[in-house]
Amino acid sequence: MTAGERRRPLSRNVATLLLRHGVTAPTIPEISPEPATSGTVSVTPDHGIAGGWGTWIVRFTVGEEPIQELGGLRVQLPEAWHAGIRNSAFRLQASTPREPNFVAASASRPGVVVQAFVELESDLAIDKAGRWSNLSDRAGYYSYVTRVIIRHGRLEPGDRLSVVYGETAGGSRGFRAGINRAGPLPILVAVDHDGSGRHRLHRDRPTLTLHAGSPADLFAVAPSDVVAGEPFALRLALIDEHANPAPAPAPGARLSLEVVEGAVDVPSSVVVPDGRAWVEAECVATSPGVLRIRVTEPRLRLDVVSNPARVHSTPPPTRTYWGDLHSHTEISNDGVGSGADAYDYARHVAALDFYSRTDHNAFFEAGGTADFDAYTRLADERNDPGRFATIHGAEVSFGAPYGHHNVFFRAESMMVADEYSATLPELWKSLAGAEALTIPHHTMKMPSPIDWTDGDDPRLRRNFEIFSAHGLSEAFDPYHPLAVDQSLFTNASLSQRAGMSAQRAWEEGRRLSTIASNDDHRAQPGLPHQGVVAVRATGLTRAEVFDALHARRTYATTGARIVLDFSAGGVEMGGMGRAAGGRPVPIRVGAVGTDLIDLVEVLRHIDGQPGFAVIAELAPLERQLDWAFDDDREAVAGAAIYYVRLRQRGRVRGLIAMAWSSPVWIDAEA
Repeated sequence: MTAGERRRPLSRNVATLLLRHGVTAPTIPEISPEPATSGTVSVTPDHGIAGGWGTWIVRFTVGEEPIQELGGLRVQLPEAWHAGIRNSAFRLQASTPREPNFVAASASRPGVVVQAFVELESDLAIDKAGRWSNLSDRAGYYSYVTRVIIRHGRLEPGDRLSVVYGETAGGSRGFRAGINRAGPLPILVAVDHDGSGRHRLHRDRPTLTLHAGSPADLFAVAPSDVVAGEPFALRLALIDEHANPAPAPAPGARLSLEVVEGAVDVPSSVVVPDGRAWVEAECVATSPGVLRIRVTEPRLRLDVVSNPARVHSTPPPTRTYWGDLHSHTEISNDGVGSGADAYDYARHVAALDFYSRTDHNAFFEAGGTADFDAYTRLADERNDPGRFATIHGAEVSFGAPYGHHNVFFRAESMMVADEYSATLPELWKSLAGAEALTIPHHTMKMPSPIDWTDGDDPRLRRNFEIFSAHGLSEAFDPYHPLAVDQSLFTNASLSQRAGMSAQRAWEEGRRLSTIASNDDHRAQPGLPHQGVVAVRATGLTRAEVFDALHARRTYATTGARIVLDFSAGGVEMGGMGRAAGGRPVPIRVGAVGTDLIDLVEVLRHIDGQPGFAVIAELAPLERQLDWAFDDDREAVAGAAIYYVRLRQRGRVRGLIAMAWSSPVWIDAEA
């Protein structure tokens, strides 16, 4: 849906829907510029639990102005109240009383007959149809409008017209609230008093609040690199079954801490106060090694072991920092949740070190500079150098052959052209002189085909999103358990043979390091099963994180904070080196897993030969490994590309946990 389509009158399909229900009425539900002031709007109840079932009633009490026959209401709940599983909406329907999410209407005056229907109703239980609402002037998956028409009679002052979300009389289980904590957010109601088809937005905006469910899980995150004798924070957060931050119930949650590996001083317990969802525990490592800390809360039946932290005797020149560079909020047509929620989640719940909110750039083009200025200002306000770095970014979703790219800036941001007004080469041209990066993503899913042979800008395109919640883009392998074909993140999809895999990009000569990110659309960045990126940076500032990305000092994981080291020919991952022809290339792999390491593979591509081959593999079944061998080059001539992929034994939220190093490029001498 284009930016222009967002603002067109909502006219299509309305006549068909009215006729289906036997109603003759104006087909264009116009919105008048004058607000409605007669009557009152209320909602009961005014809250719910994320993902919970129930019945909510929006009532309009008629004021001094009656509602005539063929008049009625149009009602829009907050978008977050429709957010469902698989990055989709739960279907709202007025067709089948026995099925979930049935909406109905009734009038308090006897003899008045009313009819409710959902504008642009879908038949899909998991609904990803794009809609535009002229109540909110918003396009997206979650813009459901319920229309109620008086088919017979009229409503007088004091009468009530009720819209029931989750009517159960016909056997429906009720209405399932959206799965994301949100609110309070306003309900929009427009009134047609005279049956003309012209609706006026009512001045009353009752609100709905979605609370998190009970704590069902616990995040415990330590820095991946710490120094003996220096304090560090173990960041702890309670979440519900839908990963919402879940405030501790009274009298609060007492979390017990126990060292399970390494030498570290930790408090015996910390308290998450009643009404809060996160807390930090100050710890001090006392000697070099690897440390892990168990955190338990018996009352809530929570038990988790932190990710591993490497303890250094002296400060290392670079440290491993974790971030999510692909995340959406309510600004995007396919997102919900506020920017403030996203930054809080990134820092305090997912315990990321850096974060970029990458909403769709097309909507800044539609909304103008005011929206963009507010967007960038919030990123600046949440930036906390040394503790939490925010990176300015946005998504530009080009079609074939370029594909979707996220744009990032080292310092100051700028509004860039969107996919409807420019091509990728034109975007690159507009970034000339800027300190920026453009990172492609979900290239094995869509659009198809992707073909980059007509142009490249290695100054701006230096990284590649190998994994996200959409699935894996390492190579064409539809049967891989992380393939696009196996993903339940969104609608059913197929891996594209004409897609751009990481291996294909490398074979074609593009020097791109690996990253992974969530592509979250719920203001929940950094989820532990949907992709995060590790950078080796000299410090935790915007500039230092950007410089690490630009220097290709990165690697990708599915979300598990696996510590990974890899070098070939003495060159660290992301780098380039030379090796004398015919001489062995020393390979070094080090890893500290969050679980047992099931399999480690070293892959190699030789220039002029097809594909990548596994040249060595190891099944350590340990949490830590140090592996070294020499790749015998006597039988192989030509430049080579090496990289490592690692797989752990346990699953995280039902998905296998993996990591992919960035490549090392070795140009063999003649």
